[in-house]
Amino acid sequence: MHERSLSDIKGIPKIKPVLLKLLGNNLWNQELDYDVAEETLRHDMQFNQLNAEQRAIYESVLDYIDKMDGKLFFVYGACGTWKTFLYQTSISKIRSRKQIVLPVASSGIPALLLPNGGTTHSRFNIPLKLFEGKLCNIKPGTMLAELIEKTDLIIWDEAPMTHKHAFEALDKTLKDIMSRKNPNAMDQTFGGKTVL
Repeated sequence: MHERSLSDIKGIPKIKPVLLKLLGNNLWNQELDYDVAEETLRHDMQFNQLNAEQRAIYESVLDYIDKMDGKLFFVYGACGTWKTFLYQTSISKIRSRKQIVLPVASSGIPALLLPNGGTTHSRFNIPLKLFEGKLCNIKPGTMLAELIEKTDLIIWDEAPMTHKHAFEALDKTLKDIMSRKNPNAMDQTFGGKTVL
């Protein structure tokens, strides 16, 4: 955070990278630590309550995830139109398939309504002082970068509450992370990730 690392401090024991690799990616393990049967049951109960418009969005999002062909979806509706319910149903479906979904919101209260949700600034290390050209503080090869590489869906609730530079920072960061293994990702929105 202050552009320093533990290696800058004299006398502190150094962590061996081999040990970290043996422990695995803790962030990735947390995102896969769901009871598939419970998520399937929750999904099935909620799916039956989706209206026609919600089902169309839901099926379109899943189609792009299945094709691994990233797309940006913008869902707009007045308060009480069950947008959060649509997100929760999608989250349960993805997790029931042992895939990774990162649910985030622009502020704390909406983040609490998403299962295992968090704020966008916290999840993606978006800088608090934003300006054009800024990137998120995610270094390639880190656990967070690896988690993002394996993520199938990002759900960003209350997105219009966020400054455009936050979107631009995440877009550029995802392009950078994803283009290391897929050079075409540099030309895709959010590095080819499906974002709802």
